[in-house]
Formats: sequence, structure tokens, C-alpha cells
Amino acid sequence: MARLLLVVSVLALCACTTLRGRADSLARKGMFVEAAAIYDDLIQKRPYDQELLLAREALRARALAQLLSNARETRLEGDDEEAEAWLLRFLDHRTAWNSKLNGGMESSLREEVDGTRRHLQRLVGNSARQGHALTAEQALRRKQPLLAHRELALISRDMEWLVLQSGKTSCQRLRDLSTEDSPHWRELVFRYCGHWREYAPRPATAPELFGSPSWAGTVEGLDEAQQAQLEARLTHAFESSPWFAPGGSARPVFSLEGRFVTERDSQPVSLSASWTDRVPYTDHEDRKEVIEEPYEAEEEYTDEDGKTKTRTVTKYTQHTHTYSVPVTRYRDVPKSFEYHALRLSQAHHIAVASSAVLDARRGPLTVTLQDQLSESGHEHDVTFAEGNVRPQRPSFTHAEVWLEAKVEALRVTFARQLAEHWRESYCSAPSLTLDEAARCARAGIAVPIQPSRVLSDILGADATQVHSLFASP
Repeated sequence: MARLLLVVSVLALCACTTLRGRADSLARKGMFVEAAAIYDDLIQKRPYDQELLLAREALRARALAQLLSNARETRLEGDDEEAEAWLLRFLDHRTAWNSKLNGGMESSLREEVDGTRRHLQRLVGNSARQGHALTAEQALRRKQPLLAHRELALISRDMEWLVLQSGKTSCQRLRDLSTEDSPHWRELVFRYCGHWREYAPRPATAPELFGSPSWAGTVEGLDEAQQAQLEARLTHAFESSPWFAPGGSARPVFSLEGRFVTERDSQPVSLSASWTDRVPYTDHEDRKEVIEEPYEAEEEYTDEDGKTKTRTVTKYTQHTHTYSVPVTRYRDVPKSFEYHALRLSQAHHIAVASSAVLDARRGPLTVTLQDQLSESGHEHDVTFAEGNVRPQRPSFTHAEVWLEAKVEALRVTFARQLAEHWRESYCSAPSLTLDEAARCARAGIAVPIQPSRVLSDILGADATQVHSLFASP
């Protein structure tokens, strides 16, 4: 166990060393943010390593200095948008790291905050002072991630106040332009003023608008609760569309038909799993051994007196002996494991269609959905480790879950088609009055060029933003 722990510790140390080398390489390339992120990973493995903690703090300080420097340089080059993108990265990392700044960076940060204030006074303030409050608001909304930081809280408050006052002033101007015979323009003014928390009288419901729809027909296969849920979702989509007004007297009747079914099947099947068996067999192997055989021979020698004499001695001769021995070897034999299972299958099918005439000059609006989901799997309790066979139980998508997703998809499609149907009905005329242009904006999607030009005579730059007053929440 001690040896195992030692091996694990060595491997962990090697991994840390590799990561640290990568981080140091990034730092040498000036990629301090990325290097600091790797040190975060290292410290997760060794949270009490003071050397790593100090190294990370040094990298974070260099990263913040680099980000703030980049913001400063691009600001001096006249690119305020790019400067504020760098400033946002700086503030995001400073907040995430909870870093303290030295005096130099605090001073640079104050300069960048002042630069941002001047830029927003031009970007947002100019539009607000010209009475284009929606345009100013859109520009301010784009800066919200930056303005959410506490260092820019005062700027955010001042800009929001400026935009709000612009909206209130514009509301007064638009109220004075309202006319009794322009219900769509008056509706636009009502929503415009309401957006800035100002009062404007709401006009009577225009004749093109409807109350809540009713539904004729059923989708086969849905129970009462599911049918009610489908109708409620589609009703909500209609009531969020440009065709609806709370005071609408006419109620469109949408046909609703289709079928939802779940089919299940079970069939016994034979399955096989390939595996490899190690089969022993007997083989013969040649071996060699060296044998020493003695023999006697005469040899001469000199005795003490210096006389040469002979004597008999025993010597040995060697020769190699080859013999064969049986050995057990193994060979891999492909095999197949046969077993029985049930093949379970499930399929959900849905087809829904709904239609109604909303514009008498045109054909009916029809929304359809057709989809299916087929799943299958095997069920058995067989275990055969050699073939990697384990008991199985397939997991299928519940009918209720799948149906819920399809109903939501139908709602989204219905909402989109309602907006497009309104736009096709009321935005395509080559020449439009102010009321007709306001009616077009009710679609809640980008206003085409022609009605936008008509609206811009009064709304100016806000003509391209006014559709947001009608957009679905």
C-alpha cells in the first residue's frame, strides 16, 4: 500500500509539473489570464502549496495590468468600443479573483471609468437629448454587462435617468400628436408612454384585433388534461401575438385536429457476443545439455629431484546432447456466446394541425406539427464477463415528457407564424399612412423599410426600435 501511495504521489507531481510548465510557457508569451487559469487547476490539486499560490497571485496581477493597459491603449487610439471590451474583461477578472489593485492601476482604472463616461454621454446622451429614447435605451442596454460593475454604478444611474427623462419628454410630444381616427398610432403612443412610466389614454380596440380564440376539434390520443394543456399553450401564444387585444369582441375559431400515439413492441431475439478463449495444447520443445565424460590419460611431470616421470590422470571431454520435452502452450480461439433477450421498441408519433381565418383578404393561417421518435433496446438478465455481456434494461423517453416538448415546439411555431402573418397582412403595401405604419410595427419584429420611413418622420431613429414595444415578453 505504501508503494502504491508513493507511485500515485509521483504521478500527481509529474502531472502538476507538466501543467506548470505549460502555464509558464503561456506566461512567457504574455498570455497571463490563460496561465493563471492553469494555476487554478494546479491549486485545486495542491490547495496549501504557498509557492503555487504566490505564483498565481503574481500572474493575476500581471493579467490585470495587461488588460487595463490594453483598454487604455485602445482608448487613446480612439476605439472606445474596443477599450470598453477590454475594461469589461478587466473588471470581470478583478471581481472573480477579488484582487486588490496597486496605486498605479487604481489611477488607470479611474481614467478608464472617466473615458467610459465620456463615451456614453456621446453614445447614449446624444440620442436621449435628440428625443430618441428607445435608441438611447438600446445603446445603454448593450453596455449593461460593463455598467453592472460597482465602479460604474454612478454612470449607470446617470445614463438611466437621462434616458428616462428623454422618454418622458418624448411621450408628451407624441401624446400631443395623437388623433382620434388613428387607433394603431394611439396604441403605439400608449405603449411608448407606458414604457417610460407615463400616462397616455388607451384607444378603443382596432377592428383588426381579436379576443381570445376558441378551439374546435380534438387531437386523438390526448386525454382531457393534455388537450387542455395544448389549447392553453396555443391560446397563450395567440394572446401574446399582434392579433390579440383584451377588448377584442370577435373570437377566432381555430380548428384543431391530429393524432398522438405511442406504439410499443416486444420480440424475443437471439443475440451473440464475440469473445476469445485461450485454449491449451501440447507442443514439443528441443533442449540442449552439455555432458562431461571422464577418461584416463598419461601425463609427464617433474619430481622433486628434477627427474621426468609419467602418471595416470583423469580428464573430461564435453559433448552436447539434444533432446525433446513436451510443453503446454496456448492459442486464441475466436468463439461466440449465444444468449436470448427481448427486443423492446417504442415509437411516439404526433401530427397536429390548426387553422383559422384572421385576415378576410387572405387564406387561413395554418400551423402544423408532425414528428416522431423511435427507440429500441434489449432487455435480459444474462451475465457473461468474457463477452462483456451484462444485464440490460433500456431507458425510453416517457410519452408525457416527449409530448410536453412537442407542444412547446408547436407554441413557438404558432407564435412566430402569427407575427409573420400580421406582417404579411399589414406591412407590404407600397404606401402607408402613419396609422398603417404603426399597425405594421405591432408585429413585434423588425419593421420593414417603408413603414419605418413613415414612422421616422415623427420618431426619428426610434422608428427602428419601436417594434420592441409590441414584442412578446
